[in-house]
Amino acid sequence: MKPLFQLLFLFFINTAFSQDYREATIIFNDSTSVKGFGEIKGNTIYFKVKEEDKPSKWSHDIAKGLLFSGYGYSEKYVYVKFEKNKDPKLMEVIEEGNITLYKDSKLIYKSNGDSRLAFGSNGLSLPIATMPMTRTTSEELKEKYYVQRKNAEFATDITFSFKFRAKIYFSDCEKVIEKINNGQFNKKNIPKMIYYYNDYCDSTENEDTN
Repeated sequence: MKPLFQLLFLFFINTAFSQDYREATIIFNDSTSVKGFGEIKGNTIYFKVKEEDKPSKWSHDIAKGLLFSGYGYSEKYVYVKFEKNKDPKLMEVIEEGNITLYKDSKLIYKSNGDSRLAFGSNGLSLPIATMPMTRTTSEELKEKYYVQRKNAEFATDITFSFKFRAKIYFSDCEKVIEKINNGQFNKKNIPKMIYYYNDYCDSTENEDTN
């Protein structure tokens, strides 16, 4: 490995693991919570009560998720179960309501036709030992959306085969189906579709049936 690439490689590693922890609240499975400072790496929550403390590791066995706060905005990540025999995955909560929308993001680095994962789930983890370090490196953000109804055990991938799956999932709302058919709702504006459903479909249609 050339000296320049070695320096760049060390820079990225040091940056990854020396990031300042953000103000956050860890939420536990028993609904209790603790304020402090946190970060997400891979599918693990790292949390400490004080900035000078050594962070502790938390997984889905005990923790429900992490809520970042500060600078006038908040970001919420929770463990989401999407398959029976797989561990829950940390995903960003985009919308909460009768249907909750989650986003799973991955930052992919490409070099000479070779794609390698540099940043893990939600772009927050940094297992970059295999990151290609060439002058032709480019990056691509891949996002996948999951939806989950209240009291449902598993979340559903709504990005894959969008039109087919969405028409089945939202079959209880004619307004959404109509907008899917005429192209107003598509794979590129999934959040807009969920906002619409939670604001209009479920409440109005339930009132019509009562």
